[in-house]
Amino acid sequence: MLCQWAVRALSEQVLPTASDMTAHQTNRGFFTAIGALTLSLSSLVLFLWQGVALFLRDAGQSSEVVGLLFLAGIPWILRFIWSPLVDRTGFPGIGHFRSWILGTQLVLVVGVLLLAATDPATTPYQIIAILAALSIFMGTQQTAIFGLMAARLAPAERVKGMTVQTVAYASASVLMGLGVLYLLAGFGWRPTVLAIAACSLFFLLIIAPLKLDSGQRLSTVGPKFLSQFAVLRDRRVRRLLGASLLVSVAVASTYGLQSLMLVDAGLSVSDASLVAIVGTGAIGLFGGYLAKPLTERFGGYAVVSMIGLGLAVSCLGFGIGLQKGLEPALVIAAILTNSFFFFGLLPSSKSLLIGYCGQGREATDFAAYSGVEGLFFMIASSIFASLVDLFGYSAILMGAGICALAGANFAWSIRRDADATTKEGLA
Repeated sequence: MLCQWAVRALSEQVLPTASDMTAHQTNRGFFTAIGALTLSLSSLVLFLWQGVALFLRDAGQSSEVVGLLFLAGIPWILRFIWSPLVDRTGFPGIGHFRSWILGTQLVLVVGVLLLAATDPATTPYQIIAILAALSIFMGTQQTAIFGLMAARLAPAERVKGMTVQTVAYASASVLMGLGVLYLLAGFGWRPTVLAIAACSLFFLLIIAPLKLDSGQRLSTVGPKFLSQFAVLRDRRVRRLLGASLLVSVAVASTYGLQSLMLVDAGLSVSDASLVAIVGTGAIGLFGGYLAKPLTERFGGYAVVSMIGLGLAVSCLGFGIGLQKGLEPALVIAAILTNSFFFFGLLPSSKSLLIGYCGQGREATDFAAYSGVEGLFFMIASSIFASLVDLFGYSAILMGAGICALAGANFAWSIRRDADATTKEGLA
């Protein structure tokens, strides 16, 4: 009954037809569908890289083992290698990008079921290996979703599209943290994983009827396999990437450390999941909503600069505050504050990126940029988690704050240069 209601609610919003796509116009139904797809994928991602980390640490695994968990996400980052295949091939009867989305979702359901046979206390490396395999298909699905958005969204709709994704991701935090981990973590690993598999199957049943790009061949001639990084030849893209990487250091520090900090501060897996997943998602809803009007008013680079400055102050301040020990209230405040800025960073930076994607290679350009950015992010998260026992939380946070300050300054200089170029053109 619930599945039927959800499908009907989505279908009643007029989903895109071939003529809609030719006109390059979107409607509320398309944004609703993107939100549902992002909610599905994000729910799984949150469990695999936040929930699993909590279970591993609670089972007594070292910070080095937890750090390896983030490296298991590298295949997700390397999706740019096969992203041209997503642009070049597809089944028009099913839908060019839709066929990739449905196929990967089915594999993910089966893969999560395999996790139920593992144990965080005795088979941590088997868990990490399964996550590495699943990350291949999660990355492919994300590539297809971004490709669909880049092909469909007009310039005026890009900020809205990325805001929908950001809000859906934040909503997934509440769903996964409060609806699954908080309620089921006390029952142990296997019941929790089986519940995750059931959620993935539920989303497959919801997504399957959505038309998306059914009957429309978006591109018959896609990019070649040796041209994945052509988008980085654009100086604007390289400068955007540089600013984003510097600001993202502060985000990566929190992402890599939060599970360790919460458990080491004395919180249980259930309570830690409320903060790391539910709390961050709830405050992320506000951050994502706030970034949309700010980006539309001041531009993406200005908002990236503001966020970088906010992250710098946050990391430096909390780094100093945690020098005397892991006070639970201070740890929670640091995680929530940085999450607020993180969710604001997504629509502001990614809306800029959509404008730089080439026609017929939307999935490839997005995957190549995101691959470089994500590879940096995951490696940084892994390094931060692995070095906690050596340097401590305070030193890592303060170092990340300095990098964020440099990123804020770089993003502002890009905006200033763009304004100067615009004035020269008008003159």
